[in-house]
Amino acid sequence: MRTTNAKVPILDIHLASYLSLHGIEPEFSKQGTRVVFEFPSTPEVTKLTRAYNENPSVTILDYVHHLRKTRSMMLAVR
Repeated sequence: MRTTNAKVPILDIHLASYLSLHGIEPEFSKQGTRVVFEFPSTPEVTKLTRAYNENPSVTILDYVHHLRKTRSMMLAVR
């Protein structure tokens, strides 16, 4: 049985921004000098990760907004 507090660590800011675009906000943790994006281990995250790897079409301005937001939050954690 899967625990409800399991987290999926992601190092790719572009994937993290794509998930954020779809309403799943990351938690941030620091591992050495790197910032890791942590997402809940849910079927929705798995589905969106697969969709991201299939090169989906997205509204570019919305994606760039989430990319910049995620990057600024990452730099604040550093």
